[in-house]
Amino acid sequence: MRRLMLLFCLVALFAVAAPAQAAPKEICFQQVPDCITFRFAEFWTDNGGLPVFGLPLSPDHNEKVGDLKYKVQYFERARFEYHKGDPKPYDVLLGRIGVDRLIAQGRDWQTFPKADPSAPHYVAQTGHAIAPQFWGFYSRNGLEFDGNKRAKSPAESLALFGFPVSEAQMEPGADGQMYLTQWFERAKFEYHPENKPPYDVLLGRLGADVYQAAPSTPDKPTKAYGCAPNAPAPAEGPQAWVADAEPAAPGSNNAVCTRLIIGGAPVAGAEVKAVAHYSDATFSYGPATTGADGQAEIQFNIDKARNRFVVVIDVTFTGPDGTQYTAATNFRPRYSIEEPPPSGPVLPNIPAPSGACAANAPAPTEGAQAWVTVPRPSDPNQFDSICARLIVGGVPVAGAEVNAIAYRYGKDAYYGPATTGADGVAEIGFPVAQARDRYIVYIDVAIKAPDGKGYGATTLFRPSYPQAQ
Repeated sequence: MRRLMLLFCLVALFAVAAPAQAAPKEICFQQVPDCITFRFAEFWTDNGGLPVFGLPLSPDHNEKVGDLKYKVQYFERARFEYHKGDPKPYDVLLGRIGVDRLIAQGRDWQTFPKADPSAPHYVAQTGHAIAPQFWGFYSRNGLEFDGNKRAKSPAESLALFGFPVSEAQMEPGADGQMYLTQWFERAKFEYHPENKPPYDVLLGRLGADVYQAAPSTPDKPTKAYGCAPNAPAPAEGPQAWVADAEPAAPGSNNAVCTRLIIGGAPVAGAEVKAVAHYSDATFSYGPATTGADGQAEIQFNIDKARNRFVVVIDVTFTGPDGTQYTAATNFRPRYSIEEPPPSGPVLPNIPAPSGACAANAPAPTEGAQAWVTVPRPSDPNQFDSICARLIVGGVPVAGAEVNAIAYRYGKDAYYGPATTGADGVAEIGFPVAQARDRYIVYIDVAIKAPDGKGYGATTLFRPSYPQAQ
């Protein structure tokens, strides 16, 4: 397997990598043959440019996603995807390449040690805290939503880097030296104290790793995701199953498990590929190679797979002699649609929310809370509200900034900002906007307190429209 070294942009690169020529819709460089064109050139410039995204590694081109084709372009540290018809800035989305890279390395980020909830910059959604060495870089950079290029809101930083998925820990860098490293959904931060700010924080070349990764990956141990307990009895021919047939939460790790037996003997060295058919997209996983027992495992993350939608996975085996075999399996998520229980004891003497946020409000508890006023909208054209409350030390926090991301079917939507009042509550109105019937829309809420500390909470809604007559 070809392995790319994780290189980083140092000061020298910044000095020599200036665009060789520039036009309103094209940016080119002497170092690479491909230019940044079309809408991607504007997005690249407005949202961090070379230090954040790096050089282009491919031309923009069409790739099929589900039943539709989108224009995409790969960069050293990102993958851009253009969604025609969506309003700016949401017409360009970034891939979740930090998580993808960890999964490709066989590292289950959901089992990483968690942070103390009282730690600065703690993020409840993943249980991790952004390290002090990285907080400045994280909070200074972000996508551009509000037209204020002098500062970044929590939602803008979140959209660029995602939530932290690890604690800061020592890991080897491209030069073999150990550096303080922290992984995020869409990035890998590395601390280089030998460099002067702002070059003391460097980003890994995850886009390069994803784009130019080898076509084969080492087999993963079957015990990691429990293939053996869920395995069918051995039978002649190809077989496929999933480790978890009914995932209980979005973002769960899973695995496609396979076995090939021909003539009563396990086949070693067969290449295995899988294609999963989600409700809104089709994803390819693998390849992997069968071992001496004829088995291979391909790990994947279900991300935002639709609740109770059967995801069919087609599996193709290519034997050492070139003969192909096929099998199929599936899984069906079963998420709870109930609001999570309170995270602590109910606090006394907290004023009840007023206005629309009085509806559906949970009992007040320490920390961040989020809810929607209409959890099951009945009209695709109606408006709903996201409500957030922040209580710290038993006292409502006024003046906190609130932003939200809704993971809608086919695209994400960003709402806010709003500011908490004396009761610690903020309301963000939003349109249901034809959200897909009976599809659960999860909403992550980011709250930035006046002291700069970040908090997070999650809520959801699920449309339930009357059936057409």
